[in-house]
Amino acid sequence: MVHAKLVPPPWTPSWTVENKTLSAVEQAYNYILEGILSGALAPGMRVPSEAVAEALHISRMPVRDALRRLEGDGAITIYANRGATVAEYSRDEVIQLIEMRAVLEALGARLALPNIGPREIDEIMHLKLRMERSADDVAHWIAFHDAFHNYLTSLSRRPLLVRQTERIRMMLRPYFRRHHVETHELEIPGHEHQKIVDAVYRGDPDEVEKTVRAHALANVEKIAKLT
Repeated sequence: MVHAKLVPPPWTPSWTVENKTLSAVEQAYNYILEGILSGALAPGMRVPSEAVAEALHISRMPVRDALRRLEGDGAITIYANRGATVAEYSRDEVIQLIEMRAVLEALGARLALPNIGPREIDEIMHLKLRMERSADDVAHWIAFHDAFHNYLTSLSRRPLLVRQTERIRMMLRPYFRRHHVETHELEIPGHEHQKIVDAVYRGDPDEVEKTVRAHALANVEKIAKLT
């Protein structure tokens, strides 16, 4: 287990503590999650609730609630009498997670096609453009990248499928971030997001499913090696 003390601010959150629209639990949840996404909190690193509470000027109870929520998301592991750590997965587990994500997101994209019209196409293009404009900021790029895929999957109108794919993405985030940082590779040659957009636009269910699955499986071995 890697130990670290969180001192405010070890990373810069995209929201402010003064934002009264966020509850204390939401503040703690977002703070820890952005720490994971930024790389400040790596797999296996301890997340001390007292340091998070101090950084956000809140009590420890909402921090504990946020940690339990993150555990449900697969991002945090809580040990009895040992506290919480960033979830850590083996090489084989990472491969399995990527394979599961590929199958589920491909199915979601296929099921989404009947629900996609001009408005949805415009939103997909907007999300893709937002992702491309953040290419110099890995943390934001990953967040916008996930938003692109989550939106496409959401159009399937299968809430259980959507929740499962979002959870898998959360579990994989640290490993994809490390891959992007070390390789400086965002778009994967031959599997760019534009190919997904083009397949959706053409409206062939088989092509969409095949394209999304191939996109999700690209570089699986390289990412798994980073565990």
